Amino acid sequence: MWISLAIPRHLQETIDLLAADPTATAVLSKVWLIVALALAMIITRAVSRLLFFVPGRRVEFDLKNRLLAHVQRLDREFFLANPTGELISRINNDITGVRMLLGVGIMMLIQSVGMLSLAPYYMYQISPSLTLYCALPIALGFIVLQIAVRRMRRNQVWRMKALQELSDFTVESYNGLDPLKSFRGLGWAERRFSELSDAVLRAGLGMTTVRAWFMPLLTHIINALKVLLVLIGGFAVIRGDMTIGGFTAFTIYLSMLVGPLMGATFMMFVLQQGMTSLGSLLEVFAATPRHPAPRSIAGLSEPLARGLVVRGLRFAYPDEPDRPVLDEVSFHVAPGEVIGVFGPVGSGKTTLVNVLNRYLLPPSGTVHLDGVDIRDLDPVEVRRHVVTVTQDPFLFSDTLRANVAFSMEEPASGSEPAMTEKVEKALEAAALRSDLERMPAGLSTPVGERGVTLSGGQKQRIALARASLKPCDLLILDDVLSAVDQETERVLVEWIHALTTARALLVVSHRISILKRADRIMVLNGGRLVDEGTHDDLVARNAAYRESWRRQSAENVGT
Repeated sequence: MWISLAIPRHLQETIDLLAADPTATAVLSKVWLIVALALAMIITRAVSRLLFFVPGRRVEFDLKNRLLAHVQRLDREFFLANPTGELISRINNDITGVRMLLGVGIMMLIQSVGMLSLAPYYMYQISPSLTLYCALPIALGFIVLQIAVRRMRRNQVWRMKALQELSDFTVESYNGLDPLKSFRGLGWAERRFSELSDAVLRAGLGMTTVRAWFMPLLTHIINALKVLLVLIGGFAVIRGDMTIGGFTAFTIYLSMLVGPLMGATFMMFVLQQGMTSLGSLLEVFAATPRHPAPRSIAGLSEPLARGLVVRGLRFAYPDEPDRPVLDEVSFHVAPGEVIGVFGPVGSGKTTLVNVLNRYLLPPSGTVHLDGVDIRDLDPVEVRRHVVTVTQDPFLFSDTLRANVAFSMEEPASGSEPAMTEKVEKALEAAALRSDLERMPAGLSTPVGERGVTLSGGQKQRIALARASLKPCDLLILDDVLSAVDQETERVLVEWIHALTTARALLVVSHRISILKRADRIMVLNGGRLVDEGTHDDLVARNAAYRESWRRQSAENVGT
């Protein structure tokens, strides 16, 4: 900036020297000085852009990593209040806005403030009267700019909110494509998407309209300023009140002053978008777990010596505090033990699973892991010892190998062949050998978004293989064989029971054939633990369990 401001002054001296004596030897040295200053200006501008843009990119990289790490530690209540599409919009659009703020925005702000502060000073040194004449149109331009900025700010907030809603609906529509097709809801989805897109369009058109009106107005103000400069400055040169060099330098300084004014709309757009984005990100970073773990946490023993103990567990969801989903549930899971959980739909099985892995926070003193209240444990510590596999497992849009191997604590340790061998053995144990042989690329076969290329049974077996490679003390299986056939079920049940040599198992299922080999089976009904015993004990004394067993046995014979 200082170099830019120095060039017109030296140009003024050069022109005045030429006007006075074209043969003066000092002219050549002045020309070389101006050339050197121009080269220095090119270098300093390139360096200044690197100094602003590179840190902005690094901040963008760091923010994305920090935001993801922060969001992963938040409670499920946060995700209920903040839809997926909105979070995606914040990670992409808002972080980009902050990067633009720290890079282009601050650089333009510093340059504009510098030029608007120093250029008038040099103009005043050349011609005080001409500077005062030019002050009125410039002031008018700033008034117009202020009005435009206010209107653009409103439209920018509206546009970002509309983008978040559109992003959220896009994610929901993609995830719900099957039911939309089944219930012929594609037309409704298209209309809703069009409405949300229209909101984004109208917000964008609002900003475009502001620019369309105010940019020509600013341009005419600047053109009027140029006419004023030529008239008043030209007469001053004719009268001898100003040299040609002074008029030239004054014109350049005025252009430097006008440049920030013309670019101010873009600069203010970047600054406003950046500040709005920063505020949106700070809202996410300000979110904390509803029930954070204590600051001082002792680690659990390796392996767990006392297992899992549940005493008088009563749990109700916040929106229905008077309707407990679990009521006075008590049991104990010892290391190496296999416990089955059976019950009808709505009996509280899934809620129990979510409490045990601390996705839901139980009342104080009701759930203990290795003798420590689960409320006093960091969720990360809990899930280091407790691993859950659900009936609808999540698969990443990656290869089969990656979806299984990421559960290993140190997948990078050892050679690649050693890791591949472990993955292959786990998949073979999960009855996926024949499926793997049919896959064109073997372990390198992409499974698609959420495993779209695989059947429900294949996804469940991949999730089981993944869990088998994750060291833990308690493995919770929540109806994980609901989509496999009877023959595969028998193979998997044998394998699952073999896993108890290194961990305890809590198997939740409505299929008694999976539970009957458990050491104990707990029967849930209406949120209460109504019975407990071996399969033979329950068949002998529990009418509901016995009837379910007979019905399922008859169905199995029929198939």
